[in-house]
Amino acid sequence: DLCHLALEIFLALGLREDLGIAVEKLQSFILVVRSRMFDNPYHNFRHVVDVMQTTYALALLLGTMARLTAWEKFALTAAALCHDLEHPGVSSQFVAAAEELFTGSYKDPLLEKHHALRAFEVMVDREVDLLRGLRTVKYYEFRGDVNRAILATDIDKHGEYLAALRAHVAKVDAARAAGGEALAMDKHLEMELILKCADISNVLKPFATAKRWAIRVTDEFYLQGDLERSRGMAVTQMCDRGVQAPVALQKAFIDYLCAPWYEAVAGAFPAFAPALAQMRENRAKWESYTDAELEGCRDWVDDVDPFPKAEDESCHRLHRLLKVMRTRTVLEAPSRGIDRTASEQNRPKPTAIVHSRRTFSST
Repeated sequence: DLCHLALEIFLALGLREDLGIAVEKLQSFILVVRSRMFDNPYHNFRHVVDVMQTTYALALLLGTMARLTAWEKFALTAAALCHDLEHPGVSSQFVAAAEELFTGSYKDPLLEKHHALRAFEVMVDREVDLLRGLRTVKYYEFRGDVNRAILATDIDKHGEYLAALRAHVAKVDAARAAGGEALAMDKHLEMELILKCADISNVLKPFATAKRWAIRVTDEFYLQGDLERSRGMAVTQMCDRGVQAPVALQKAFIDYLCAPWYEAVAGAFPAFAPALAQMRENRAKWESYTDAELEGCRDWVDDVDPFPKAEDESCHRLHRLLKVMRTRTVLEAPSRGIDRTASEQNRPKPTAIVHSRRTFSST
């Protein structure tokens, strides 16, 4: 279902008709991306497809898609699918601090740069070959759009983007107060903002869905903390299972990062108001929610094991992941395409901001 959803989004954009990209190439692209997403609790294939689908839905909702060229539409959605390509399940700060672990595996300690570089290695590989025939100037424009969108998800740039967004809202408000026309946002900035919105959009989903993602992200944080402790490193506070409570983490995430950001987004895009209302509803529910209640949700969260306790489990998982990367010298070509013969009623629909439950099923 996840592969079908990604393919349906690309096809809905008209890539086959407008850009001449064959369905078989899109299938290969999606399957190779899936093969290069690891079995992390959070940063996995489910997450990137969720972000891709949310990016697509938001771009339609906010009117962005109507202002983009065909290649820009492809750049935005491809960037969303690849924005965490080969994510190791630890932060950029950990990669930089434990550099000896990642030598030869990661092209840059800033993970977003690695994701962007790997995205183009996949796109131009002969087994995928998405960009054949693209003229040099158009190729670099497309690559620039993808790179900027992926790099926008770097959390260290969050303050810069929030300042830019607020500055745009202030200009629009001033223009309206003076009786002039509202100023249009630069469409490339708009693309970057939408992918940023989608990347942290768990808090915008209905509470039942938001809880599933909360479990996943907390598990992954705790695994990093276990690894830091086992290596004698300072344990990142939000990754310390002995200090950081899962529900408190969600409340802080909304209060200090998501609420200011999405309030500014709603100021720039009035159509975003229902999503902002959903986040506020979720925050109110978290207020009286307990860690025990969240832990009790595991019986209906697909394939998420209980919070790992053994400190060596994260070490084994990361070392196993890095071993795979060091021994993989070429892209593994998919042996078959995506079967599109499924009945129409069983195909996932890409236009809603929130996935159906089957999005969380095993692929």
